[in-house]
Amino acid sequence: NALFAPFKKFAVDYSVVPWCTYTDPELARVGLSEDEAKAQNIPHEVTTYGIDDLDRAITDRMDYGKVKVITPPGKDKILGAAICGVHAGDLLVEFTLAMKHGIGLNKILGTIHPYPTLSEANKMLA
Repeated sequence: NALFAPFKKFAVDYSVVPWCTYTDPELARVGLSEDEAKAQNIPHEVTTYGIDDLDRAITDRMDYGKVKVITPPGKDKILGAAICGVHAGDLLVEFTLAMKHGIGLNKILGTIHPYPTLSEANKMLA
């Protein structure tokens, strides 16, 4: 807001602030974790996709890690996402954008992702 104050003010939504730890493999997360959802008694489902199944990761010999998304049962809403693997911070952006703007997994599934790319992991999970 300090940078854009004369032109536009942005409201901060702390529920969708992503974080990334630049280790090998990278760790990235946005929104609720599975443990936080349990602690807050929020009904949820967990969906995971193993990056070891992704053609680009196999080709690059970086086929380790997984993508995990927390959703309410039977609803197309993302409560949180976590990624462990190569370029996890980059892959998390799609989930952060989706959460910020109320986009569910069905819209991610319906989006064309280039082949072969790591971003296909997000589509495969959806």
